[in-house]
Amino acid sequence: MKPALILSMSVLLAACQQQQPSPKAEPQAPQAAEAEPAAAKPGFDRSHAGRPAPALALETNPDGATETIADILRANPGRKLLVNLWATWCAPCLKELPTLDTLAADTKGKLLVVPISQDMEGWRAVSKAFTADRYPNLETRVESGMQFGFELKAKGLPLTILYDEKGQEVWRYAGDRDWASPESRAMLGL
Repeated sequence: MKPALILSMSVLLAACQQQQPSPKAEPQAPQAAEAEPAAAKPGFDRSHAGRPAPALALETNPDGATETIADILRANPGRKLLVNLWATWCAPCLKELPTLDTLAADTKGKLLVVPISQDMEGWRAVSKAFTADRYPNLETRVESGMQFGFELKAKGLPLTILYDEKGQEVWRYAGDRDWASPESRAMLGL
């Protein structure tokens, strides 16, 4: 295994195991245009706003079919995309997946929710943990080389990124979150 890949895995694993701040301590989403910008709030980061999504191939099934974020957006014009980097070995990732499934169910036609597994074992690991029975409203992609997270300079998992209709980053959130909550929906503009 390459030393850089081992280092990347170690950093992601360490960050995945860190305690996240309590959601109760997190401030509410801004209500007016003059409110404090979201970038100043804990968790939400707008410092990468405007950057395009990585143009990497994402496996859509165990047979090896692939697509990119640009492909997903072309197939769903006019929709924003919420990407969630996760892994089967990451407890906070597994904790938030049901809330992403609820969000996907409630926002069909308005918002695309796409989890992307960063499991090195690919579909072998993902197929056991991510089933249609568990997450009927989500279709995960797999990027087992962990290059997606590397290109985003992810410091841990889970990492959730909102992309606009053109594939430009709006904000990102590091750590697990209840994505079906009213506060999360406000940050998504829902």
